[in-house]
Parts: sequence; structure tokens; C-alpha cells
Amino acid sequence: MLRWLSAGAAGMLLLATSGAGAQIVGPPAPQPGTETYRRAEAAADEARYRLDLRKIDRTIREGRESGRLSKRDAKTLRKERQQIGSLAERYGSDGLSSQEAQELYMRERVLESQARLPGKGKR
Repeated sequence: MLRWLSAGAAGMLLLATSGAGAQIVGPPAPQPGTETYRRAEAAADEARYRLDLRKIDRTIREGRESGRLSKRDAKTLRKERQQIGSLAERYGSDGLSSQEAQELYMRERVLESQARLPGKGKR
């Protein structure tokens, strides 16, 4: 019985210490409404837009390689993609407002849709 008791106590001790080891220690999360929170939110938005632009680049390249997009169509889409990238950089220089983020989001969705549609003709 003593063995069972000590095995049970060892198991309880193991469970108690394993939970403490899994805790994450670091600075507190920024609180909504603070400048730190706004900066973190803007940085996350900017990172998301960079990833979306790379996805659009890939979609345009794949459309051109498959023949779905003509050279002219791909060039037009790349130009629009560049304009969105420049706009994102300009907006992101002082942090994205919700209106700026929404504008970028809508422009990217439209461009992505255009890149997925068949082009007017192969050239």
C-alpha cells in the first residue's frame, strides 16, 4: 500500500510540475487602445499584405506560364500589383488605419480575381 501511495504522490508531483513548465513567460500582451497595441496591429496587417502580394505574384506567374494570361494581361496585372505595394508602403509608414487596410484588402481581392480569370487573348 505504501508503494501505491508513493507512486500516486509521485504522479501528482509530476503532473503539478509539468504544468508549470509549459507556461509561457514574457512581456504582457498590449492592451487595446494603447499605442503599443496599434503598432502591433499595424505590423500584423503589413505582414499579411506582404504575404498576399506574393500570392498574387505567384498567381500572375502561373497564369502566364499556363497560357491563361497573355503577356499584355500579365504586365497590366503586375503594374497594378506594384501600385498596391507602393500604396501599402505609403500607408504603412505611419501605421494602417482601418480605412487604409480595407482599401488595400479590396484592391488585392479584385487583383487576385482578375489574375485568376482567363485573359483576353494569348500573345
